[in-house]
Amino acid sequence: MHSTKHDFGKFVAERRRSVGLTQRELARQLHVTESAVSKWERGLSYPDITSVPALAKVLGVSSDELISASENREERHDRRDAKVYRRWRAALLWTTSLAYGAAIITSFIVNLSVEHTLSWFWVVLTAVALAFTLTTLPLLGIARRGWVTLASATFWLFALLGVVALLYGAGPWLPISIAAVALTIVICFGPILLRVAPLPAGLRPHVMVLALAIDTIAIAAFLAVTLAALGMPELWLSPALVIAAIGLVPVWIIALVIRYLPGPGLYGAAVAVFVAAVASITVDPLIARVLGEDSAATAVDLSTWNVETINGNVRLLVFVGLCVVAVALAAGGFVLDLRRRSAQRGKTARRAKRDRLSAELAADSAEKNQPND
Repeated sequence: MHSTKHDFGKFVAERRRSVGLTQRELARQLHVTESAVSKWERGLSYPDITSVPALAKVLGVSSDELISASENREERHDRRDAKVYRRWRAALLWTTSLAYGAAIITSFIVNLSVEHTLSWFWVVLTAVALAFTLTTLPLLGIARRGWVTLASATFWLFALLGVVALLYGAGPWLPISIAAVALTIVICFGPILLRVAPLPAGLRPHVMVLALAIDTIAIAAFLAVTLAALGMPELWLSPALVIAAIGLVPVWIIALVIRYLPGPGLYGAAVAVFVAAVASITVDPLIARVLGEDSAATAVDLSTWNVETINGNVRLLVFVGLCVVAVALAAGGFVLDLRRRSAQRGKTARRAKRDRLSAELAADSAEKNQPND
């Protein structure tokens, strides 16, 4: 909104004083007469349009603020914060780049001087590249920098593992490490990838279940790679997969309940908590049975807390506590469902009443408009 001459003159005078200038000094900087500045401030005239940018710069405001004769403090703060951020980012980029460069050059010189060849330098190089990817690359103004950072970090991490394996021997740790990195990427970033992937319309409502299925397969593959690397592939089906299934069954039940159980969300939360309660007292004994271990440490005696009873007592208390929470959530869901149904019935009744009244009014109007015999 444009200002009046009086408002404009008052704003110019206030800003001139705030920057510590006299009318003469302001006039000298703008190459105008002192009387022209005086006329502006007294609301007798406006400056020439070509002088507005220079006047705004001297007064420390934007041209829009000068024309509207008001300070946009929020915009000013945003510009200042953006400027500070750009300076901070530039300083961080230069600092980290110089530090990484110095580390690479120093390692190169030392490794070549001491061993007369390059060996552990390649470990330092790939490690520095990985660190640069994680700390500095996200600060660069590149498109899709999140995905670029993820891809680059994955590449340099695998490169680091490969360099270490070439220099110091592979051994079982290499395939296990690669499998662990792959599993972490699948679990952490798989759901995000599925969200942006061009899936068929029929699969989009089931992304959570699809992600959990992929995670389950990835866990099974990780166990297979790990046991094969350790020379014990025969343990994959049992007990490895059996134990994994015992741990994953509650997760699957909770995921399916949360995703597909109709009604208020509190119902799903109640079922999920109850499943967790059951899992808290069944998972450990089942795993012990699969491994053929003694599960006698599950004895329960709340009056005695010792080595034989502490595990059983804690599990019982956790189970009871989770059951109480589940009942409370179910009760809350029941109350919300009653309120929703009551509100729906009231809305339906009001709509029926309104329709009935409209029909009666229409019938009455038609009867009045009907010609008499």
